[in-house]
Amino acid sequence: MSVSDDVILCTTQPKIYFAMVTTKLKSKFLVVRVTDKTRTKFHNKAQRYGNPSDVLREIVEAFNDDRLVIQPPVTRKESLYVVGN
Repeated sequence: MSVSDDVILCTTQPKIYFAMVTTKLKSKFLVVRVTDKTRTKFHNKAQRYGNPSDVLREIVEAFNDDRLVIQPPVTRKESLYVVGN
């Protein structure tokens, strides 16, 4: 039975095998301050897809991988948005 680096193989007698997938150790925090209303709205919406922390983690990873596109709102924060030609 082959096992990758992120799987821990355990065995018990009589030769019952099971695999437990492990995730990479997360040791850093990313903190942002928002209003109570914004936090509540995010948590309510995010819970439809999993834990809010999982959704926020995916957003950060998507941004890092250039998979996230942010559309500017009507009132722009100029430093966050790139305006097309």
